[in-house]
Parts: sequence; structure tokens; C-alpha cells
Amino acid sequence: MSLLDKLVSFFKEGGNAASTLDYLHKAFAPLEKFDSNYPDRAVEYVMSGNEATLLMELNGKPDGEGSYLLGRPARFLKYCYYDDNKQARQAQIARSHLYADLFGRLTNEQIVRFGKLLQAATKGDKGYDFIHTAPLAPVWFLYLMIDCYVLPERGANLPKDKKHRWTADQLLDLLRSEGVEQPEKVLIQTLFEREGLSKYDWGNGNDLFRKPEGIFEFLQAHPVELYEMVIAMSEGGQWVFIEKFGKDNAEILNSQPKLVVALCASGSKQVRKAAEAAAGSLKAEEAREHLAALLANGTPKQRSTAADLLARGGEGSRSTLAAALDTEKSKPVRESIQAALNRLDGMAEADDTEYAPQPFEPLVQTDIPDSILPVLEQNARELTEKKRQAAEREIEENKTADYKSTWAQNEYKQWQKHYNDEVPAELLRWINAYTHNPNGGLINSAKEKWRNNNWTFNIREILTYKKTVQNLPEYGLHHALRLESNRDHIYFNDLFSNCLQVRHFEHLDLRQLAQAAVDIGLVRETAERDIAEAYLEDAYYGLPEFVSRPELVIPFFMEHMDFIDEALGMIPSRAENEWRKLQADKAIALLAKFPAIPKAYIPKLLEIALGSSKTARQDAQNLLQSLPNIHQRAIEALSSGKQDIRTVAVEWLGRLGNKEAVQPLYDLLKKEKKETVVAAVLNALEALGEDISAYLTPEALLADAQKGLQGKLSASFAWFDFGLIPAAKWADGSPVDPQILQWWLVLAEKLKDPNPNPLFQRYMTLLDEKSRQDFSLFVMQSFIAQDTKNCGIDEATEYAVKEAPDRLKNYQRWFKQYPEYHPELADITLEQVVEQLKREKLGEYLGSAIKSKGMLTLAGDAQGAAAVKVLQDFLKNHFLRRAQIEALLCAVSASNDPLIIQLLLSLSRRYRTASVQELAKTLVTRIAERNHWTADELADRTIPTAGLDENGILTLEYGSRTLSAYVDDADKFVLKNEEGKTIKALPAPRQSDDAALVKEAKSQFANAKKEHKQVVQMQTARLYEAMCAERTWSAADWLEYLAAHPIMKRLIARMVWIELDAEGFVLQTFRPDGSGSLLNLDDDEIELSPESYVQPAHRVLMGAEDAAGWKAHLKDYKVKPLFDQLSNELPEFDEKADAIDNRKGWLTDTYTLRGVLTKMGYQRASIEDGGSFDRYFKPYDAMGISAVIEFSGSYVPEENIPAVLYSLSFDKQRASSWNDTRHLLGAVPPVLLAESYADYLKTAEACSGYDPEWEKKTPW
Repeated sequence: MSLLDKLVSFFKEGGNAASTLDYLHKAFAPLEKFDSNYPDRAVEYVMSGNEATLLMELNGKPDGEGSYLLGRPARFLKYCYYDDNKQARQAQIARSHLYADLFGRLTNEQIVRFGKLLQAATKGDKGYDFIHTAPLAPVWFLYLMIDCYVLPERGANLPKDKKHRWTADQLLDLLRSEGVEQPEKVLIQTLFEREGLSKYDWGNGNDLFRKPEGIFEFLQAHPVELYEMVIAMSEGGQWVFIEKFGKDNAEILNSQPKLVVALCASGSKQVRKAAEAAAGSLKAEEAREHLAALLANGTPKQRSTAADLLARGGEGSRSTLAAALDTEKSKPVRESIQAALNRLDGMAEADDTEYAPQPFEPLVQTDIPDSILPVLEQNARELTEKKRQAAEREIEENKTADYKSTWAQNEYKQWQKHYNDEVPAELLRWINAYTHNPNGGLINSAKEKWRNNNWTFNIREILTYKKTVQNLPEYGLHHALRLESNRDHIYFNDLFSNCLQVRHFEHLDLRQLAQAAVDIGLVRETAERDIAEAYLEDAYYGLPEFVSRPELVIPFFMEHMDFIDEALGMIPSRAENEWRKLQADKAIALLAKFPAIPKAYIPKLLEIALGSSKTARQDAQNLLQSLPNIHQRAIEALSSGKQDIRTVAVEWLGRLGNKEAVQPLYDLLKKEKKETVVAAVLNALEALGEDISAYLTPEALLADAQKGLQGKLSASFAWFDFGLIPAAKWADGSPVDPQILQWWLVLAEKLKDPNPNPLFQRYMTLLDEKSRQDFSLFVMQSFIAQDTKNCGIDEATEYAVKEAPDRLKNYQRWFKQYPEYHPELADITLEQVVEQLKREKLGEYLGSAIKSKGMLTLAGDAQGAAAVKVLQDFLKNHFLRRAQIEALLCAVSASNDPLIIQLLLSLSRRYRTASVQELAKTLVTRIAERNHWTADELADRTIPTAGLDENGILTLEYGSRTLSAYVDDADKFVLKNEEGKTIKALPAPRQSDDAALVKEAKSQFANAKKEHKQVVQMQTARLYEAMCAERTWSAADWLEYLAAHPIMKRLIARMVWIELDAEGFVLQTFRPDGSGSLLNLDDDEIELSPESYVQPAHRVLMGAEDAAGWKAHLKDYKVKPLFDQLSNELPEFDEKADAIDNRKGWLTDTYTLRGVLTKMGYQRASIEDGGSFDRYFKPYDAMGISAVIEFSGSYVPEENIPAVLYSLSFDKQRASSWNDTRHLLGAVPPVLLAESYADYLKTAEACSGYDPEWEKKTPW
């Protein structure tokens, strides 16, 4: 009798015997590698229970071998490596088919044996962490559950059969059939427990509770068991239950208020945070009841948490908190209860006015008329011909190409497949939302057409080709949404950049956008969440750039406050994953635009503002500062037992500036023992106008230092050698005890903040100028030396000599295999490899000083030229140390040294790392605000002089002699002795000369030359940008800060200028002659009117005749222009166009293109998917514009490949392929347009010319 005939009797009636046996045999077929009879014996064991000895035999096999053969059943894997094991793959698929109807194919007893067989076969394989997560569950049961639900989810990329719907009742019966006690608890533990797994893996078994049917009902029916099991679970299990399961099953959480509240007091921050959000969805009375019980009976930490959560519930919790305060004995808990009551006070004192949004008018679609049909038909004909030609070109190119491309041919085939003469009319009906219904009438077809695959994206080109429909007056938001969406979500950047024009969204209310999305068939909840995420997620969506006015944004959120609740963590997150969560700081930014802060948020905002977490703390404080008596909330927090909260409260009081805080701060100062809090108090008192000089005497500072230095030095600062600190003097010339400087460094390092600290700034003012500069430079250099420390030359050489032979062999093998990719390796020698390895080793960092970045707060007084040199070297040689660069820039932002400010200004305009550039912009803004200037005024007022006086003379006290220097027409310093005679270099010092004066004079002269060169470079670039931006100066400012400046007056004398009246009309053009006179085109001296304005001239602004005249004037006077102002003209252009492409198709290569563009100041745009980029840009930050030159594209790392020039456009921010937010040409300043067009033409001139077949010449 065959095996099939022998075992059929064991099947339940109606089971598919043949297929079941087939799947079982395939599931265990790989075991034939052990013994050819094993597969048959395995099937026999599962079906009848015979051959049980097979379990023992499998247990005796080498560890892990059976597991590998079967495709590692039930093992959680992040990746799959079964490409070389086809039998294992077939085994997995067979098991998957069995699981689809496991309880219909096998009895409970057979299923148990199937699980035990999987367990035996995988004996000894490592990585079975999931098998150990639920200790109450039988191992065979875990094998079945995990192999069915976890392995397909994350491990082996198996087909997810929708029939894998085992039911909770079937699983319970299966456990009972094997005599498992308390099966309900076992099942609950199996579903949620993640003990022993890493945090990264907690969420990877979610199908265990998502896929089996009846889990929701099962848990509802067993609330006691659910509570008992979840409370006893590990951190991972509790988090999976409250966060992952709870997100989609709020009803279960709401039915378990006691459990949710208990988890709010978890020792795990992750569990606690998720539970606190879930508590926000509980019924207020139920939540308050269980929180009150926790407040009365919990541990001290639980009671403190309960107080915080009760405060979020508003006034209804006041009596509970007040009663608890009367009976509470624990000081920390009393502080928490009092803080909660204080937050309720803040809520009670707030404005009671309720603001409701005005109703909005939904947008109504106007249908695009049938009269456009002939244009659509013409579009179709042109597109058909273009695609046909592209396909034919591709066929021809494939005849000689190494790589055979089929993209154009496939696109043309798809076009032919889907296009017919009816398509233009059908497209018109589609974009108007209707098409013919076979059953009569009209139906909305947007979703139906796309989901049935009747149309493709390339067919849709008929509508968008040459912006045919977008330019019609009838075209609107509904049409744009259909063009863009055809999916389940709105993609805002595509929608607004490619499908809409400014007229469509300049007055668009977000509620209108949501309603229009619903009108075209999107689910309302999805559309509304898409909009909310665009403003509340920490990601770029584009929408806030296009719709930003509060009156268009805030009404939507006033009607959907649940999104604000979610972002603040007051209700559970509905985000798809951790990376998509709504952010508290974004919500606070939106609340700041509300007419008033909704009272319900005040307790939570106060919790954030005075909390231990830095996230959104400053934002919350800034938002709350408009509330009445808000300083009282900060004063109350001074009594907190937590050092960090006291510090936060002190710092906030210093910023609030309310004098009522003075006495509480003095009271705190008397009893405070933590040095960092004391420092914060002194800062706050001085900010409030108090005289703290009594705490700053040498005696007081020494006492503080001796006390502080008794403490333990932080481990992150163990590297520092205090013996190297330079000697310093007080302002009166007396010596500073070294212990004081040591303590300043230790305290600064403890504070971990490199930003300017008012107390340390005050400390530094107590030193004389030289000591300040020397100590600050020492701090900066010490930090950098530690941060960039590398091995010595001997160690590098030893390493290189050891590794070079193997590296050389690799190089030789690479060249042999791929000579076309590695021509540089053809003749490489061992000596060259040794040198290469030596350089690599010397370039490795041995560590980092970033944990000691707080010390840099003392580096802000370094002398400008010396500090700039150190910083420039670090920026150039260590540009990957982004965090260190940002810390250094923050530290020096306290300085008012013109050179440092000019460095920050230059970085704010242009730097290779976007985050550093953005930080520099922020720091420049702070410096300007500190001095009550605009950014441009700051730049004007801080231009360094390189030590030159108003007459352009540098005076050097050189021992007993006084030397001088000036800058000649070649920008070289010329030295003169005491008699006024020119000398080539500084003379040798006399024996009687003061050596210190000579040394200082030499340093002064060297710094002056460096500074002068830096100023000329920076200011030339700045004046050019001012010309492009058409910036104006008042005549008074221009005369004072430019014409009277010893370096700037030489630069502006090489430029032509325009005088304008108050209305902006041209009065005259002129040029400074360098002697203080202003000359017009007729060589007459002129004077500026006090009420007038001055602007750099340009051909576009003055006309061709005047430009020619000034060219001749400059030539006659032999003036070398600072840059060309008089040649570049405006191109012919359409004001409504967004690009100029009259040099499109000019052919070059990527290296030539890069060379010419980078020389003109352009930067490579951001790298897109696949490591490609297709544009260079030059940012003009003062205008918020980037000039963008597009081309056919290149890859990083770059190779020299053919390139085709495309177009010139102007972006609203840094250019990238995916974020194309262009200005219309008519909105670009004319001078900038002319100058950028000249760049475009220069780029074209570097090309080999126009190539009619340019489309064939690019690699793609």
C-alpha cells in the first residue's frame, strides 16, 4: 500500500488529502540530506504519530544543520540568504500553503506533532530569540506561531497568503488539546511578550496579534487575564501592547483604564510615554479615578507620575491633588503635586476667550471645455512621433553599445498599447472627473481607471505636454489633484511645483485643499492626515512653503485639534512608524500662530517648559511667556528637588526679566550646593539688573574654585593637561591664581554647552585684554588638538609597511580584472602603496573632544586674525567633523571682532555643509540683534581694517622706532622707516630695543597682511552680491562705512555707482576717485544729497550709452574694475516663464562643466537617489534665491562622461532635483537675471557647440 493510501484515513472528512501530503512531503524533503527515508518518516510521524524516534535522531544531528536545510523555520531573520538553497525555499513555501488552512487539513494532535518536528529539526541553531520570548508557552506552539506569522513578515520574503487566519478559538483549543494549563494566559503572552529581544526587534512580530482572527474579541472576553499578564511582562512586551497593539485597538485600551494608568508609571521611558498618550483617550472620570488610586497607593515615583497626569486633566483634578498634598509625606512627591497644582493655576489665569474659525467656501470645479480637444489631439500626435523616434534611436544605439537599453522601446510599446483616437476625449472627461459608464450615465473614474491599469502615466502626458491644461483659466485644484494623486495620498511637492500655479494657491485655505481631495475620491481621514503631517512631521513635504499664512493654515488645525494632541503626546500616535510621528516642537510652532493659546494645552506646555527633556522646552517657554504671571510658574519650580529643573527655571526667569524673581533667586543662591545651578543663578541675577560684583572678586572666585576642584573630574575631561594653561593677569595687572582658570574650564566642561554663557563672559572681562585673548585661543587650540589627534609618523610607517603587500596584491588583481576602471593601478609600486597607507593612517582620528565641547564657551575672546586662521584651517581640513565645527562657531559668536563676524557672514552665504551654513545664518542674526542692526548693517559696520587708520596707514611700534606701512595699487603692503623711505622688510632689532615690542610688531604686521587679504576677498564677493540684489545704502551710511573705510574705499573706487532719490529714481552716476572725491561721467566732482541713496551701477540699470561711457572712463583712468558691471545685458525672456533654455543641447563633458561652473562660484546640487545630480547652483541668500544651471546629469563619484547643457532657472532655496520651486523670470531682480544669464552663456562657450543629435550623446 502506498503512503498516500496508508494515511488518508487519518484525515478529517473533507480535507484535501493529496495536497496536504504533498505539502508535508515538500516541507520535510530537504531532510533527505540526512537520510533518504527522513521525509517519508516525517510525514508518517505527523499524520499517525508513528516514527516518533525521528525526533531523537534529529536532535542528534549537528547543531543548526537541520534548521538550514528546512529554511530555518520559526527563526526571526532580518534578511534572507536562501538563493543557493532552493529546497529550503520550497520547504518554506510548502509550509506557507499548509498554514493557509492548517486547522482544516490537520487535527490538533497532528498540528502539535508538526510543531514538535520543526522544533527537533532546528536544534542547536543560533538566533532563535523569538522562541524564548514567552516562557509559559510550549516551544512547539511558539514554533508554529512564529513560523506562520513572523517569518513571512520579516524573514524569508514569503508570499503573505490572506488565508493565514487562524482563530483565537482554534489556538486555545490547540493548547488545551495538549493539556496546557491556563491557555488564555499562554496565548496573551505569546501575542505580546518580547523578553530577551533587542529594542530594535520589539515591533517585528506584530502579525502575531494582527493576523489571527478573533483576537480582539478574545481579549475583550478575558480582561482579568489580560491585565495580569501585561502587568507582569517585560518592558518590550508592555511597549508592544500599549504602542503597537494599542494604536489600532483603542477600544481595548479604553476598556482597561486601570492597566493603562498602571503602565503610565512604568520604569521604562518608552512604555511610560506610550501609556501617557493612551491615557489621554480614556474617559476623564475613569482616568481620574485610577490616577487618584495610584496617587494614593503607588510608589513615590508612581505618585509623582500620577500628579503630572492629573494636571493634564484640567480643573477637575484640582481637588484630588489638593487632598493628596495635605497627606503626602514624601518631599519629592509633594514637589510634584505642588508643580501639578501650579500648572492648573497657570491654566486658570489664562484668557478664557474661545476662538472659532470662520467658515470657508469650498472650491467649485469649472470643467475644462471641449474646445481644447484639437490641442490634445495635436499633443498626442507629437508625443507619438517623439516616442517612435526615441525607440528607433535606441535600437540603432544598441547595435554598437555594450549595454543594451530597452527603456524607450518599452515606453513606445506601452504607448501603442494604451493609445487610440478616443484617448484625448477620454482624458478630458477623466480630468473633469467623468467618463462613460457601461451601465449608463457618468461615473467618477479617477480611481477606477488607474486601478484597472487602463491608463498609464505616459498617456497622461497628453494633458501636461507643453502645460496644455495648466494654462487654461478653467484649470483648478481639482484637476491638479487628479493629475498628481491617482494614489491614496497627496504628494504636495509634485502637486504645487508641477501641477499648480501661484494663482491657484496664494489664497488657498487648507480646509479647501482637504475638501477638494475628498471631492476627487480620497478618503477624508487620509487627506486630512496628509495635510497635518506636512506641518507636524519632522520631514520635508513642501506644503508649508506654499501655504504658510496663519489665516490659511490655523483654521484647519482649530477644527482638527486631535493632531495637536497627538503631536504633544496627549493621545496615542497614529503614525505608521517611529520615524513618522508628529513632533511636539512643530505643534508648538502652530499654537504660536493661534489667536490665543487654548487653555487645555497650558498644563502640558508648562510640563514641557519646566521639564527635564530638552525637546521643545525652549519653544514651549517662548510660547508661554505671553501668559499673565508666567514668571510665578518658574519661581515655583525653583524649589524642585531636581537640579536640572532648578536650572531650567532659573534660566527662564533670567529671560523673562520680571523683577519679582530677584528675591527668590537670592534665596536659592544662599542654599544651592550645585555649582552649575549657582552659575545659572548669577547669570539670571545679572540679566535682571543685579550687581553681582561681590561674587566676582578674586577672593570669592578662588574660594569657589578651591571648593569646586575638590569634586571628581568628569571622565570626558581626563585628557586635559591643566599644567599647560597660560599665566593670566587681572585687569589691574595682578596675577590670576591658576586654580581659578582650572575651575572655569572644569565648570564650563560640565555645562556641556559651547554657546556664549553670560557668566563666563563676565568672568573673562575680569582679565586684561591679552590674558583674555591668550586664554581663549589656548582653549580653542586645546580642543582642536585633542579632537584631531592622530598617530605618530613611526606608527603610521610601521602600519603601512605591514599592510602594503596585501594592498598591492589587491590593486594588481583589480587591474587585471577591470583594467578599464583602474588605469591608475597599471604600474603602481610597493613604495607608492606604502606612502598611500601612511597618509591614510595619519588621517585617522584617535578620538574626539566633542564630549568636552562645553569648554569652548571660554574661547569667544580669541584675537580675531588668530582665531579665524585656526577656524579656517579646521573648516578646510576637518570638514567632516560637523558637530565640532558647529560647537566652535557657537563659541566665537560671542565675539564682536570684525574678522570673526566676517567669517560667520561668509559661511552664512556659502558653505559645503547645509547645517553649518544654516547655523552661521542663525549666529549672524543673533549678532545683528545683539547690536540692533540688520544683517546687512552688521556686515557694513564690522568690516575689519587690518590695523589701517582712516588714511590707510599701519603704524608699527618697533622697539625704539616707529615704522609705517600702506597698501599700494597692487594690494601689497609697502613698509617705510622713520625717515619715510621704503624698506623691503622689517629691520633687524637693535640691542636696545624692547624684545616684546619687536615681537608684537612682527605679529601685528603679519596679521595685518592676512587680514587685508581676507577682507578684500570677502568684500569683493559681498559687493558683487549687493549689485545682483540691487541693494541700496543711505548716502550717510555709504559715506561713513564704505567711503571712509581704509580698505573699502579702495574697492568701491573700482566701481561705478548710482545715486537715487527717495522714490528710487536715478539722479546721477558717479565713481569715487580714491582721494575722497566723487566724479561723474564728465569728470566733474559731485556731492551726494543727504536724503539720497546709493546703489552699485549695472548696464541693466543705466542703459547702453552710459555703460559705454563709463567703460571708456575707467580705461582712460587705468582703473581695473573690481568686477564687470557694464557688459552683461538682459536676455529676451517671457516674464511668465520659469527658465531660459536657448542653449539647450550644447554638448560638453562633466569635468569641463564642473570646472567652468565652480570657477564662477556655483556648487553641485544635493545628491539624489542613485547618487546622481543634474544641476549646479549659486545661492544669493540675501534675496533667498539660487541661480540654477541644469544639465543632463552625472554621478558621484564623478567620471568624465558626455554632458548636455539644459537651462537657467532661479530656485527659491538650495537646488535639488526633487524640490524644484522656481521663481518666474519676471520676479527675478533684473541685474541678477542678466548676471546669471552671462554665466549661462559662459558655460555654453565652454561647450563644443550645439549638437542637433544631443539626445543621443548622453549615457541615459
